[in-house]
Amino acid sequence: MWMRLPEVQKGRECVIPDVSQTYHFGASGLNMNSYFQDVYFKKHSFNTLPYVKLKHVDSINKSNCEELIVDMFKRSLVLDHSKSQCEENFIPGKKGEIIIMFIKMEGPKDFVTWLQVAKCFKIWDPDVRGYHKSMWRLHMKGSEMLVIGVPNSEYS
Repeated sequence: MWMRLPEVQKGRECVIPDVSQTYHFGASGLNMNSYFQDVYFKKHSFNTLPYVKLKHVDSINKSNCEELIVDMFKRSLVLDHSKSQCEENFIPGKKGEIIIMFIKMEGPKDFVTWLQVAKCFKIWDPDVRGYHKSMWRLHMKGSEMLVIGVPNSEYS
């Protein structure tokens, strides 16, 4: 939690792995209770293999990351926003796609729509984490998905 403090971040961002290498197991504590543990952490995947070789580490630096995002935009499919994101078939079932979804985000702290989307997708929804320039990168139904906050994100 301390890494999210502005005085610690100093304008930097954290790299978030696709699969966590840690597991939250405590059901009680300062920021935890058994309900929260069961709902948010009990079924989370985490890496159990030793000596995992990290892939695409070079894409982590800022210029390579931005090039990767631009390339993803060029190969992407924009979702049909006339459907509700909570509908089962909102996200296409074809694997290997790059999907873009636009959501309303008026300013850098406007997370109302994101939190509704997170709840529909059954992902972390108590607060907002893991975004870059008002864009979230997810894996859904075997595809990569970019959720872009409009008009706040420079990617919109």
